[in-house]
Amino acid sequence: MQQRNATVAVIGAGDYIGAEIVKKFASEGFTVFAGRRNGDKLAPLVAEVEAAGGRIVARSLDARKEEETTAFLNEADKHAPLEVVIFNVGANVNFPILETTERVFRKVWEMACWGGFVTGREAARLMLPRGGGKIFFTGAT
Repeated sequence: MQQRNATVAVIGAGDYIGAEIVKKFASEGFTVFAGRRNGDKLAPLVAEVEAAGGRIVARSLDARKEEETTAFLNEADKHAPLEVVIFNVGANVNFPILETTERVFRKVWEMACWGGFVTGREAARLMLPRGGGKIFFTGAT
């Protein structure tokens, strides 16, 4: 595989869609910065990507925290130009509407909406001066 001088940041590198996105970009020669709330759960993904010859940097990341997201994207961009950002945070809860409390709703909103807004804004701040890049919002929420 030919290594690229470019990074991809995956916010919400979970066990399913997020992990597959990470593996695909790593197999295409990108250095992938993978973040999720419990970064320890990224160890098997790191091992798999590295065994296949890919490059990955794994971090614990809470997308609800603006400073963490900003630092994560800045670190990726400092490693090599940030070309792609994927926001794949899953904020699913399984409550009937009448049992959904304000607290639960706000946490889901923070993860899915606020986190997505911050990710898109900060990615654009890094990409626009170079005149390009891609930002994708995926997930089930």
